[in-house]
Parts: sequence; C-alpha cells; structure tokens
Amino acid sequence: MPEGRKTRKMSEIKLFDLYIGNRRKGPSSWQKSAERDFGITQAHFHGKSGEIARTGIFAPDISVGALIHDARRDVVYALDEALTLPGRHLGGGGQVVAFRRDPATGQLEEFSRSPSFGTLPAYAALDTRGEFLVVVHHTGHTPITRTRRRADGEIAIEVEFDEAGTVLFPLAPDGALMPPSDIFRHQGSGALPAQSHPQLHGIARAPGSDFFVVCDKGADTIHFFGLDRRGRKLLHRDDMTIAAPAGSSPRYCVFHPSLPIFYVNFETAPLIQAYRYDAAGAVEHIQSLAPLPEAAAQSLKIMQSDLCIHPNGQRLYSLIRGSESVAVLEIAPHDGTLRPVQHMALGVENARGAAISPDGRHFAVAALVSRDVSVWAMDEDGNILPQPRRYPQHHPGCVLFVPR
Repeated sequence: MPEGRKTRKMSEIKLFDLYIGNRRKGPSSWQKSAERDFGITQAHFHGKSGEIARTGIFAPDISVGALIHDARRDVVYALDEALTLPGRHLGGGGQVVAFRRDPATGQLEEFSRSPSFGTLPAYAALDTRGEFLVVVHHTGHTPITRTRRRADGEIAIEVEFDEAGTVLFPLAPDGALMPPSDIFRHQGSGALPAQSHPQLHGIARAPGSDFFVVCDKGADTIHFFGLDRRGRKLLHRDDMTIAAPAGSSPRYCVFHPSLPIFYVNFETAPLIQAYRYDAAGAVEHIQSLAPLPEAAAQSLKIMQSDLCIHPNGQRLYSLIRGSESVAVLEIAPHDGTLRPVQHMALGVENARGAAISPDGRHFAVAALVSRDVSVWAMDEDGNILPQPRRYPQHHPGCVLFVPR
C-alpha cells in the first residue's frame, strides 16, 4: 500500500456466522470421553454490535482442534483432535469431518467423515482448486518401548511415538473426503525434553499458489511442500527446510494477503520471524523480533498460541498464554517487516484460538480454561479497542467467521 494512503475501508457486511470449535483440554483430549458436549457451536454474529446469538451445536461427539472453511463449496471441515477412533478401545488417531453449510441459516449438515490417518490432527489447508485437503498431526506424548540388538551384540532400548504425518486427502466434487493419496512421515526431535518427536502444529498455503508451509514444533523445523496434481502427491522441498532456533517450537504460520511474505510464531520462545518467498519457491529470512516491547517481555511469560493477520494486511496478532494477552504488530506496507504497536491484556485463561471478522472490525478469542469467547472491536487500522463483550462457552478452542 503506498505511503500516505488512507486505510482501505473493509466490506460493509453486517451479519456473519461464528463457529466455535469445542475441544477437550489436556490428557482428556488425547483419550476417549463419554461426554457429548463438544463439537461445533453455531452462532449468529452481528458485525455492527459484536453481539453473539447461539443457534445450535453440531457433531457433539468430536473434540474440535481446528475449523477450515471452503468458500468455493461452502463446506466446513472440522478436525477431531483425538488419539482414538470411534469403535476402538484405544488407538487409530483422529478424524476429519465435513459439513455442508446452509447459506441462509448457517446450519451445518455432516456429509463426510474419515480417519485423519494420524493422532491429534492439529490443522489443515486446502489447495488452490479445492481438489485436496492437507492435514498435519501434532501426535501425543504416549511412548512405546522397543528393544533391538546392536551391531556389537548389546541389547538397546528404543522409545517410539506416534507417527507425525502430513496427509494429502483428495476431495470429491462435493467436498467429501476420499482415501488419502500420499503421506509425508516427519522425523526428528528438538532440544527440550518435551520435544521427543515431531509435533506438527500449523500449516498454511500461500495466496494463489500451492506452496505450503508446515510448522513442526517438536523438531524445531519449518517444512515446505508443493503439490503434484497428476500424481496426487506431496512434494517435500528438502532443499528449503529451515532449522528453527533450538527449543523454540515453531507453532503457526500465516501469509500476508498481498505481499510475498509469511510469518511464523513460536510456542516456547519470545520470537516471531518473517520470511520472503518468490514464485520459484526460494525463501529468504528477513526479520526476527520479540512479539512484545522489551520492557513488557522481560516481566511476562511468553507462550504464543494462535497467529492471525488483519484482512487489510496492516496488523499481525499473536496470542500469548501465560500472560493471557495479545501482541499486535504493525506490518510495513512495502517490505512486510514488523514493529510492535500494542499489547492488550485479555482477562482470560488459556487464550488458545483467535479470528478476525471478514470486515476487519472485530477480534474474537476462544479461551479454553476460563470457558469464554470474548469479542473486541477494532479501529480502522486494526488496533484492538478496550471493553470486550464476553460470552460463556463450555469448551472453546477455536473460532471461525463465515459471511452470511
């Protein structure tokens, strides 16, 4: 955006559907549960006032880790973040559930359900044509112990964990999930005790391109993939893999809506990184910075969770657990570099998921432990205004806005 130009006004849409993914917390999210009060809560969201009116709940048997909207078909995909498939005592992993959306009412109708082919599916992304869904898996922390005899004759102990896979699902014309056509199995570990194996947490696709970034917080690695449509395969770019700082746990990635820039935040380091990419697939690191000003960062525990970008491309937002706050960073219009401009205490506990309304006027936060969804108004530049509206919610883990 040229310097001196006034902020572009966002769409005048006034009514949205807000979908809240309800998720089990802690070890219970990795086990079966007899409770049936999770699933997806639907609400009507009034864009002018920020008011929420709940209208229904769908698929209450699943623990929703993420929600993805396919605008082309008006289909919502929900990831069932679980270790155990229905009908099994233990094991088998999570699920991907597809819902048709009624554009008049916002109600959801389940029409496709598939194993995710991994444990704790964490996030997913669609390709440019809506022909594939790519799903990444966090995996659990439950090990199995094996033994093997080494070349010197000694017997060694080997500890193994669930496979961390990036899984490629072809989609039927209506958006139903077909059997997976490819799986990339990740390897490695990190510097921290909890980083015993790969733990994939985020995936994002570049606008207008089948260029995917995957964050592996377990192995401190940022991966890049392309797509072979004819062969229905993932193209892992081994030559581009980035080793993140030791013990940093890269968590989420987002792409700028118009600049060839993407951003990564980190769960166990006070760090956000910016990268430039080009059509040939080359990636260049351009900036590393703390999400908060130095004075604030020194006095707070920084454990970043969700990461999102304003539709106008002028602000980046990183949720921070521990301090239960949000860091707002200004994005330079020419080169995409960042500058901290706001730090807002959220007044919640375990701020896990966030979303910005499509008109750029509201910022919603799902807080899992304090069990509420808070909605903050935003000014024209994307700064968060005080005095949010708060709505009790049983198990909110993620939020998704869809225009009506």
